Amino acid sequence: MKYLIYTFSLLMVAGAYAQNKPVDKVEETKVKTIKTVEDGKVVENKVKVTTKKEQEVMTDPNYKGTIDAPRVFPKVKVTKTVSVDNDHDPFYESKDKIIYYTKDKNTFKFKAEDKGFMMADENDVMLGSAILSLNKQYYILDINNYSGIGYFNSEGNFVVEYYNSDTKTLVNEEFKNSAKF
Repeated sequence: MKYLIYTFSLLMVAGAYAQNKPVDKVEETKVKTIKTVEDGKVVENKVKVTTKKEQEVMTDPNYKGTIDAPRVFPKVKVTKTVSVDNDHDPFYESKDKIIYYTKDKNTFKFKAEDKGFMMADENDVMLGSAILSLNKQYYILDINNYSGIGYFNSEGNFVVEYYNSDTKTLVNEEFKNSAKF
């Protein structure tokens, strides 16, 4: 009876893991030493850049239930983490996390901060900021052209809603995950 319980428990755990969708993951880490001049002295700092790329493994839904269905390639989620070591110990003191999104064929960088994130274009021109609201569901946006709210939908895309006073309409824009960096 004891072995029957062990076997049943193992099958339940294996079945739970089998339900997860397969994901291709690639992680690349580069460490560079940067020399700067501070107060007339040359100071060396280490900078570690970790780039993670994740893409869901999928087959063409038109071939559902068939053998050897062709693979389709959905968008890749790219996350870049930049860490800086200022005091020559084995730990990195500061970390920046950047996720890339696209809108209208333009690439945007979302850089994590304490209370939200900053938004910049692909040339590192700051566009504005998004601060997490008190109810933890929405972000309050302060962008060059407008103010509004934003949230992440079930697909991981960032949706922005604001009122356009010129056209007197509510505008809904979506920033989609991007593989470009």
